[in-house]
This record gives sequence, C-alpha cells and structure tokens, in this order.
Amino acid sequence: MLLRSAPPEHMPKMPRGWGWQIKLGCLAALVALYGGFMWHVTHQKIRPVMERVDIPVTVVATPRQAAPPAPPITMLPPPPLAVAVPPVLPGVAAQHP
Repeated sequence: MLLRSAPPEHMPKMPRGWGWQIKLGCLAALVALYGGFMWHVTHQKIRPVMERVDIPVTVVATPRQAAPPAPPITMLPPPPLAVAVPPVLPGVAAQHP
C-alpha cells in the first residue's frame, strides 16, 4: 500500500458548499452535548449524609497552670531636656525672627 498525500482519483468528491454545513452541524452537536452535560452537573441533587460521626478523643497532657500576674510597671520621669542656644553667625545678627 502506497502512502500518498493526494486522494485517489476514483474517490467520490463531496459536493461543493457542504463543507461549512457539516462543520456547523458538528459544532452544534458538540455544543448541545456540552450544554446538556453542564445542565446535568449543575442541576443534580446531592443528598447530604445525615449520619453523626463520633471521634473518640483522649487527653494526653494535663492542663498547664495559669501564669502568675506580671508585676506593675513603674513609670520613670523623663530626663531633663537640654536645649542649646543656636549659634549666632557673624553678619546675620540683624536678622531676628
């Protein structure tokens, strides 16, 4: 069997103008199939399981004791503020604010 890129000459030809109709029909069928599947997925009723699950729990460590209260914080007075007098530059003695 020879592999050729061109179809054989005796193969029946598709009538002109049917290509786009077949493509449109396939696309419509795929869209309808996908839409039906999505409608089914979004509209199905999932029944919740109303069973109670009890998980046994065992305490491994004893509870810790509460921490003792913190001692009160004593407030210290602020340090004295030492402000230096701005220097007087020569030639600007006449400019006072």
